[in-house]
Amino acid sequence: MEKIIVFICLIVVNYSYSQDGKSNYQKNNSFKLTASIQNLKDSLWVGLTKMDRRNFYSEIIDSTMSINGSFKFQGKLISPSEYMIDIIDYEKREIKRLYLWLENSEITIIGNYNDFENAQVHGSRLTTLSKDYENIAELYRNQIKRGEINSNNYKKKLNKKRVDFLFKNLNNSVSLAYFLYFTDNVSKDSLQLFYSKLDKKFKNSKNGITLKNSFEIEKIKIGNPFIDIEAKDLEGNIVKLSDFKGKIIVLDFWAYWCHYCHEQNQEEFPKLKEKYKNEDFVIISYSVDVNKQDWEKSSKSDNIDWVNISNLEGVTDKYVTQYGVQGYPTSFIIDKDGTVLKQISGYVYNALESELDKIFSREE
Repeated sequence: MEKIIVFICLIVVNYSYSQDGKSNYQKNNSFKLTASIQNLKDSLWVGLTKMDRRNFYSEIIDSTMSINGSFKFQGKLISPSEYMIDIIDYEKREIKRLYLWLENSEITIIGNYNDFENAQVHGSRLTTLSKDYENIAELYRNQIKRGEINSNNYKKKLNKKRVDFLFKNLNNSVSLAYFLYFTDNVSKDSLQLFYSKLDKKFKNSKNGITLKNSFEIEKIKIGNPFIDIEAKDLEGNIVKLSDFKGKIIVLDFWAYWCHYCHEQNQEEFPKLKEKYKNEDFVIISYSVDVNKQDWEKSSKSDNIDWVNISNLEGVTDKYVTQYGVQGYPTSFIIDKDGTVLKQISGYVYNALESELDKIFSREE
């Protein structure tokens, strides 16, 4: 393996502060990012991409070219978020990547091109916090390797350590974003306690509302009536789940990034649609995508010609919470009177067909 030499540079960053103690970047809702990277060739493409890990979505926000071992980005942020920086050497077909959290401040990146993913990020406390959180898993992995802890209890201990860390580092975008991953793994009391400790700004944020919904929203139960859904189809028409009461309904939650969702769309649903075409039966696909182009492209690719709706709210959609969806695809069978009969998680070949056969055979 080629030996990598890492150059460590000490820098002093001069922040410009106003009289109220906030930097000019904070007051103007803007950021400035400057990178100084050893062994970085000129004229390499550098892209800045906004990340949304929970929704498996990313969007290139800006791009530039490297020059004299450096590159720069600047702009305005409504709120802090996770980003990634890609440096692409097309000649070598090589990509170097660094993850960081951008906030309205002056941020400096110092590192070596050959080890870009480990470059030092200065001026972003959220990036530091994120790395501290991620290092918890590394600590436990090393303890397992040394035989200090039992691998069987690894996940339980790791999750407890992570939750404790988030409670100790409240009221920031990083901790709130990471805590949402635990909404199905911690008690309702813990969810309420975390939310209660948030400042008003974070309670009213999109993630804050999602957290509140996780413990406040009524959730469906098998054997109980369905909870109505209202969304739009690709043409912008409003469609309600209640519009189809009186039919046997298969309600399916899916997304463009879900491989098994595409398999089900292409293999199972056309078969069910044809088999039960003379019955009071309807398939309703509810997309949890956040980008209409992704949803539309996937729908066309899968040849979806049944009811296909979305609110483009992603996995934080209130209906996802109400229906207790934890993985994709997830399908529900709803009786003609609106009773939720069955939930099937994942694409299990013939599972829906088998249940539907039982239902329609009872009606004969």
